[in-house]
Amino acid sequence: MKKTHETRDFVFKKTVLVLSLMAGMSMMHGAHAQSITGGLYGSVPSGDKVGVIVTNSETGFKRELQTDAQGRYKTSGLNPGLYTIKFMQGDKVIAERVVNVKPNSESAVVAITAEDASGKSTAPMVVVSGQSAQTVVIPIDVSTPELTSSYSQELINHLPLAAAASPETIALLRSSVRHDSNTTGLVQLGGASPAENRYYLNEFDTTNDRTSLGSNRLPREAIQNTEVMGGSFGASWTNATGGIMSQTIRQGSNQFKAGYSMYFTPATSSTWSPPTKDIYAGDGSYYSYSRNNRSDSSTTHYLWGSGALIKDKLFAFVLLGDARPSMSYGFSQNRESITTRSSSNVLLNLTWNINDDHTVNLIGSRNWSRSSTDNYRLTEDYSTKVGAFSSHSDAPVGQRMLIANYHGNLTNDLDVRLMGGFLGQINDRAHGAEDVPYVDQYDSKTQRTTNIGVQDRTVNFRPDDYWRRGFKGDLTWRLGNHKIVFGGEYYKHFLGQDWHTPNAGWYTYYDRSSAVQLSNGEKVSGQYVGYYFNRESGQMVSENKAMYLEDYWKVVDNVIVYGGLRFDKYVNKDALARPMFSFPMTSPRVGVAWDVNGDSSLKVGGNLGRYSLSMPSNFSFGVGESHLEQRKWYRYTGIDPATKAPLGLTQIGATYTAPGRDGIPPHAYEVSTTNLKAPYQDELQLYVQKALSRNWVGQVDFGYADLKRVVNTTCYGQGIAAWANSHGYPKYPSDYECFVLNPGEDVTVMRDFRGDGTLTSLTIPASAFGLPKPKHKYIHMTFDASHSRSAAEPWYLNMSYTWTRSFGNDNGFLDLERRNAGYIGQTGIYDFPETMRGANGNLTNDVRHAARASGAYYFSNGIRTSGMLSMNTGQPMSCIGLKPDVDSLSYNWGSWGHYCDASKTPVGVKAAGTSGRLPFFWQFDFGIGYDVKFGEHNKLSIDLSIQNLNNRRGIVDRYNTYSADVNADNTIVQDINWGIPSQYQAPRRASLVLRYSFF
Repeated sequence: MKKTHETRDFVFKKTVLVLSLMAGMSMMHGAHAQSITGGLYGSVPSGDKVGVIVTNSETGFKRELQTDAQGRYKTSGLNPGLYTIKFMQGDKVIAERVVNVKPNSESAVVAITAEDASGKSTAPMVVVSGQSAQTVVIPIDVSTPELTSSYSQELINHLPLAAAASPETIALLRSSVRHDSNTTGLVQLGGASPAENRYYLNEFDTTNDRTSLGSNRLPREAIQNTEVMGGSFGASWTNATGGIMSQTIRQGSNQFKAGYSMYFTPATSSTWSPPTKDIYAGDGSYYSYSRNNRSDSSTTHYLWGSGALIKDKLFAFVLLGDARPSMSYGFSQNRESITTRSSSNVLLNLTWNINDDHTVNLIGSRNWSRSSTDNYRLTEDYSTKVGAFSSHSDAPVGQRMLIANYHGNLTNDLDVRLMGGFLGQINDRAHGAEDVPYVDQYDSKTQRTTNIGVQDRTVNFRPDDYWRRGFKGDLTWRLGNHKIVFGGEYYKHFLGQDWHTPNAGWYTYYDRSSAVQLSNGEKVSGQYVGYYFNRESGQMVSENKAMYLEDYWKVVDNVIVYGGLRFDKYVNKDALARPMFSFPMTSPRVGVAWDVNGDSSLKVGGNLGRYSLSMPSNFSFGVGESHLEQRKWYRYTGIDPATKAPLGLTQIGATYTAPGRDGIPPHAYEVSTTNLKAPYQDELQLYVQKALSRNWVGQVDFGYADLKRVVNTTCYGQGIAAWANSHGYPKYPSDYECFVLNPGEDVTVMRDFRGDGTLTSLTIPASAFGLPKPKHKYIHMTFDASHSRSAAEPWYLNMSYTWTRSFGNDNGFLDLERRNAGYIGQTGIYDFPETMRGANGNLTNDVRHAARASGAYYFSNGIRTSGMLSMNTGQPMSCIGLKPDVDSLSYNWGSWGHYCDASKTPVGVKAAGTSGRLPFFWQFDFGIGYDVKFGEHNKLSIDLSIQNLNNRRGIVDRYNTYSADVNADNTIVQDINWGIPSQYQAPRRASLVLRYSFF
């Protein structure tokens, strides 16, 4: 039936066209680098003099597009939203389309036919409710080789995610993403460690470059769209050996909107929030005691509003958040800790459409959070009988953020993008008493250490300041069949921090039945006390600079070939702001996107590239800080009844100062090879995307990552001495300082080899030094199918399965084998050649099979149900043990290897990842919601989300340390906890969300 112009107007005011089968256009279009804006492209029959007008009624936007000789058109720099595309012949509208433009993506517009242009017929239209366009998760975009997953705020609100709905929980909707529950609580993308991902807000890199773990983030109520890329991204994105999680902020429009949201988390109870599970040690005592831990209910409120400050020109979105104070109660062996937490935040987002070709966006955000803790002694161990007050601490955190974006269409073929941002955070992680020592005692029989003093803190933190500022800009030039992008970026980070044991020190009482050897060379048994003092401080600065060049080349009508080249320079400075390291890195990348049928129904693509990563501030801090670490051992005659500090001390042997830790920041050549280079890996990605029906899209993708180089620390100074002694410097003694190198590559160092005060360079071949090259090979095959909601089919479903193989001797930036999320580049795995024996095996993310499913069904009466199912086979377990030799290098440095094979005498080496696997894991999350409208402008939504609905408590980790110590006769003291379950699946958690909106 032919629709009248009036009918079309009515339909488009009330409905939105969903383009599940997007038409393919043989042309260059829109940017694919990170962007808060989007674009659209399409074609019309050539030679018919058809004009194209793009409008957005919510912002007053209007842009007239020109078609080329083949009838192709494109435009970019569009703020996210619904756009109407009108195809004109003279003054006559011959067709209309409505498209949902998303940030950082191109939307293909269904091409009009020759019959449309001639007026003989009208192209069929599929119309559904306006919400449905928001739930398309995997659109087929043939304009780029990149593969990405995009999630709208509406979809995230309708799935049973935890209240925070962090970027990580969103990324976990796909089976190729692994949750690192054992070490960081974050996610692994592309097989890399959680410290190798990058995070973005409105194009600004918000990754926490203190540690490279997580990011500074905004409340979920502020986020409009989340994009996840598992790797193989273009040169203009970034350099990262992991993946990318990019988010954009909500914007205003001409229509005034406002709302209120409340997130309620119930108190600990057997129904809604059961307590965590006690874990028992190998001797039946408590390994982790938590049965009495509990939390009160908590509530977070948000008020938001958006609208036009100047109609069609200046728009605002404002958000106010407040988390009311809530209390939690934690019990350890002899302490109760009562912690009160609260926070508040404010955000303003301004969007200024200078004209239809130039737009500016500015967001400003402040967040204040506070955590205060009161500690009390217990009158009985492992009880709730609270005695005297022990200590108090406050930990306030202040965060500020400012980000500006500009996008301009200078000409029809020339675009410019600019971004500048600042992020700052001041942390006060609490500072306790300095004149009271921390005192504990070690029980040789149970191998447990217990705090017996009045001091609760082993470390005192001075307030630290962390900030970063960054700038980015690029120019996009469309030249014939090429789209060329040239740009650059600059980030500077600062970290100032100071932490130390109490000035009075840390004492540990021992009672040894057998003699042990101390670090100062003395052998000791019986009763004695150890003293430990550690102080680490400095102000670290690092800089990341980059330039990139990209070319999207249409070699034939349906094939786009991508070529990119990125140059990065990473600069790290020490505690005195002296340059330490400068890592230049060139990263080439190529890709292809083939629109097989010419209509975007079938896409075949691939990417091949090199990826690197900068070293975070804690790498600089760990290498170039001011670090003082001393140990002493004493016989004692008594114990102070108040503080439990030892009395009548007689020192055993000399004071031991750890090598290189005398409180003076070292020179770079003292702590690093002089030929140190940036880490990198190579990646290959191949995939197929196919539209299976009107609302289904299927996808198969294959990924391969090969780690080529890492930066890490070794303490094998003997390797330098051995080579020097046999190559002209026979009197040079062994180095005892740890230093940074590229394991498996030649070692070039500067030392006073002659002993005359003159520094000389010496290169030790990798084969002679003895450390292996890093190896991390990650392979995965993922199958996805996604159904988009429509009026006829009111449900959303995504199903995903991944097969994985991951093996080698290095997990990347973090030592996930030993559950170590500490200093990056100083994990200790390369301390000595002997610690690398047996390191080659199955890596922790060698989880062979994983499946995820998420979905939501929308009933006509306003009720919504949703669910998420996660399943995977168990991860491999490694065994960590000391070398059974008290005179070995690794034992004297406390470096742990893989000496765990008890079938051999002495204990032999057992390959990593071959000590069994964790059990099969599964979890089901459930949600139910209800939407009701009051009149034309009011809507109320209520959602109940429950994670781990059936409260399954599967084992998700085991204690993997085999040896507790080595006796003086080189026999192993087996750790009594070896193999016990050390972590269980998180218990059931529920949250209630109420949202009211006026529109």
